[in-house]
Amino acid sequence: MNKSGFYDAWRSDKVNKGYAGHFQSRDEKAHTERRRIVNSVYSIASVLESEDAINSCTRSLCDTLRGFSRNETKVDLALWMQYYAFDILGELIFGSRFGFMEERNDVGNYMKAIHSICIRNTIAGTLPSYLSQFTAPTLALFNSTFREAISTIINLAVASKTAMVKRMGEIEEDKDDRRDMLRKLVELSADRGNVVNFTTSHIHSESHSSFFAGADTTAIALSSILGHLIRKPKAYEKLTAEIDTTFSNGLLSSPVKYNEAIKLPYLRACINEGMRLHPSVGLSMPREVPSYGVTINGYHIPEKSTVGMNPAVVQYDTDWFGTDAEQYNPDRWLGVDGKQMEKAMLHFGYGTRICLGKNIALSEIYKLIPQLLREFHIHLVNPDKVLESRNYWFNKVINEEVYIEERFH
Repeated sequence: MNKSGFYDAWRSDKVNKGYAGHFQSRDEKAHTERRRIVNSVYSIASVLESEDAINSCTRSLCDTLRGFSRNETKVDLALWMQYYAFDILGELIFGSRFGFMEERNDVGNYMKAIHSICIRNTIAGTLPSYLSQFTAPTLALFNSTFREAISTIINLAVASKTAMVKRMGEIEEDKDDRRDMLRKLVELSADRGNVVNFTTSHIHSESHSSFFAGADTTAIALSSILGHLIRKPKAYEKLTAEIDTTFSNGLLSSPVKYNEAIKLPYLRACINEGMRLHPSVGLSMPREVPSYGVTINGYHIPEKSTVGMNPAVVQYDTDWFGTDAEQYNPDRWLGVDGKQMEKAMLHFGYGTRICLGKNIALSEIYKLIPQLLREFHIHLVNPDKVLESRNYWFNKVINEEVYIEERFH
């Protein structure tokens, strides 16, 4: 099925010229063709060519957390996962960080802007088309935060283009040999751009979309995985023991390598369970019923109707995940049903529309979680606090105050 009109609200003709974008495009054929052009850039092999850049960001994060530990400072873990994810995207896409971790704040108010735009687009996309066109003017009229966000989001597009032009200049002058994504997109355009219609405007669209959509979703996953672990001491201790044993046996490096981490079964189980219970997208992924209609589970749904599946509903289905589906239980992934359950995971979407940046996110997750648990003990400031979130498309974890303690001095 094609995507529904919900996604029209997310289009930006200032950035996505000609092609709506991988996320926004409703045309399945166009999406398949455009995605095929860039798939290799987002492969895990391609992402791991920049593994040293991820390591550098991880080291900066750990150094900062070590300082917080020594000063016994409270840390908003969810906020720092955002800083980390945004800076890594800067490294992977543009060849340099945006400076979130160094400045210890929302550089350029980009996080705030993306949050506000998600609210606007979710409302506009959900309303009937004859009403959605009034959403932005109405919000701008009555909401000063949204007015600021509109200005900032324009600045974000300008900033991403400026960073792109700067990096392209460095590549053309052969100032370094970093294999970041922008270099690969530039090479793709130079080699095949005329044949497949992949121009500088397409490079800007790719880099801007990755920045807009890639950081928050990864930060949410990291926050959920860690948030559930620190609330379940037995699982936390079991995972820490697996990490320590693997490290002692010389099978886990420091910094942790992705290809080492993916071999740890309980780590994989905890990552899957954290993403299952709290998917980064907390609304349905709407699709439009085709002209001939469709019958689902015995019910006929007429053409042009909108249907969708919410990851936060599907991933709690007891038929797939057992009678304890609402409970945190990483052990469920260790049995023979683990591979089968992965078929019901919509955290990264599904099928032809699966998240293009999935491998970027997984590389960060599999490298950071064991690194943090190896170096630190993390515990809640308030042990009774439940995981708190706000859901405006991105289901963001918020107010996750923790203390950090060094494990080794």
